[in-house]
Amino acid sequence: MTDSKEFMAQAKAQMDAWSAEMTKMQAKMQEAGEASQAQMVKQMEALNDQRKLAEKQMEELGKANMNAAKDVQATMQKAWKDMEGQMEEARKKFMG
Repeated sequence: MTDSKEFMAQAKAQMDAWSAEMTKMQAKMQEAGEASQAQMVKQMEALNDQRKLAEKQMEELGKANMNAAKDVQATMQKAWKDMEGQMEEARKKFMG
């Protein structure tokens, strides 16, 4: 398991990458027809909810002591895996 600071740096870099990718998806959504937009909006809302959860867990990790940090890190890794799964689905729909 990596130390907290390294993990936080990796997590922040991943969040930044996802945010940039979500911005591109929103641009594609604007180009889509009305019917497609409704589905895309729903998926973007789910991605944003997942991102907010991951951000909250990053905050908790930053506040946690070393023993608690290991538990938070394990929970956060699961959330990251879930987020990556949702991002992959969105990539297929938004980016083709």
